[in-house]
Amino acid sequence: MIAIPWSSEVDVVIAGAGGAGLEAAIEAALAGASVLVFEKQARLLESSTAISVGRISFACTEIQKQNGIEDSNDLMIRDIMETGHYKNDPELVQAYAANQLDTFRQLTNLGVRWSPTVSALAGMSVPRGHLTDPIDLIRILKRAVDVQKVPVLFQTPVTELITDQNGSVIGVSVLERSGLTSRVRARNGVVLASGGFARDAQRLTIIDARFSKVVATSGAGHHGDGLRMALGLGASTRDIEFVQPSFELHANGVTSDDILILYYQGGIIVNTLGKRFVNESISYKDIARVCLDQPRMMGFQIFDQTVFEKAVVAQQAAGQGSPMTLDAVKIRMLLSATTLSELEDKADIPSGALQQSIDRYNHFVTSGIDVDFGRQSLAGKYGSPQRIEKPPFYAFATIGHLLATYGGIAVDKEMQVLRNGSPIPGLYAAGEAIGGFHGASYHSGTAIGKALVFGRLAGGNAALHKH
Repeated sequence: MIAIPWSSEVDVVIAGAGGAGLEAAIEAALAGASVLVFEKQARLLESSTAISVGRISFACTEIQKQNGIEDSNDLMIRDIMETGHYKNDPELVQAYAANQLDTFRQLTNLGVRWSPTVSALAGMSVPRGHLTDPIDLIRILKRAVDVQKVPVLFQTPVTELITDQNGSVIGVSVLERSGLTSRVRARNGVVLASGGFARDAQRLTIIDARFSKVVATSGAGHHGDGLRMALGLGASTRDIEFVQPSFELHANGVTSDDILILYYQGGIIVNTLGKRFVNESISYKDIARVCLDQPRMMGFQIFDQTVFEKAVVAQQAAGQGSPMTLDAVKIRMLLSATTLSELEDKADIPSGALQQSIDRYNHFVTSGIDVDFGRQSLAGKYGSPQRIEKPPFYAFATIGHLLATYGGIAVDKEMQVLRNGSPIPGLYAAGEAIGGFHGASYHSGTAIGKALVFGRLAGGNAALHKH
């Protein structure tokens, strides 16, 4: 057999230039490795991190302390495990908690700016959602990669993993802009940070046929390339069966700019018939799962002027927009009315149904017992439900969407890809490409969080592993 020559050779090859890939590149370079990053898309701004809301779950930060919030790694671990219905890999959750504060401080030192406020969302016992501009975040990480003199080659996807006779990953094939294929040797390791599979219609419909009707708002290149390559080597997977949409996108929305989550601020959720169908304090992925069974797979977030004003103030205090706040653009997307009867007409909800649902809900709030769905908080375990009674009233038509997938390649706490419980030598993965961390549901802010935290772990470990 004639050996095909390598086109180039480095210590670490990274597939993907989102949050996970850029963090992996920084950490590998800091460990003394030569690094090369390949990105399928033409620009930075199409990764899950770049198109996200920019909310990240951190614990014990200086910002939390400034807001009088007491948190701990143990509480974070408990919250993530409970939200994931204990289907999570405990070692991955512990690895996240152990490294998240250091990652927050690394990002801050690089120049990432944070909102002065912290929000409580799905799965949280205390507010730990730290908000930043995701575009600025990606640009800052890219500058840090440039400082380390790591090349990032755009429109150059990794198409294949190359192994030796022992099954160790020793390099990759990439498709160059010219259309030619080249082989790049990775002396120490390859990191798959190529995102999820929200654009892989075939895989999604195998999970649930209804996903063919769910809007995908993920990055355009998220076709599950990393997952496909890892599966080609016999890699195991985790949590793919738990992939679900998120209940937050406007019914006419197309991007993450069109999302709102004001049921965590005191609103309720009803279907198109005006009836509540879920506990509004649970994860928005669990809510989206239930919404798939509702008429038109759609619901309305219903709230009053009290919630509206709180969300406007939150926008001003945060200094930037988020799903928990209201700016002029999102206000224009709302249906509003001075009476519930008028709001029913505007939302095409049967007459009297919305009034009945809110009267019943307000009775539950006053009595302290939601006998229908057991709601006891605003979000996760935080906050107390409140009556909906101050006009005007508002409705936000909402559907589930696939901004990201939350299952994928199985890895250990070192971010080594696993095959039947054992690492595949030379292969690492991080970010949306991996599974096992979230479990059966989703703790808000941990998607970008795991990309950044686990990207650092993958890059550092790949740099030190020689085979």
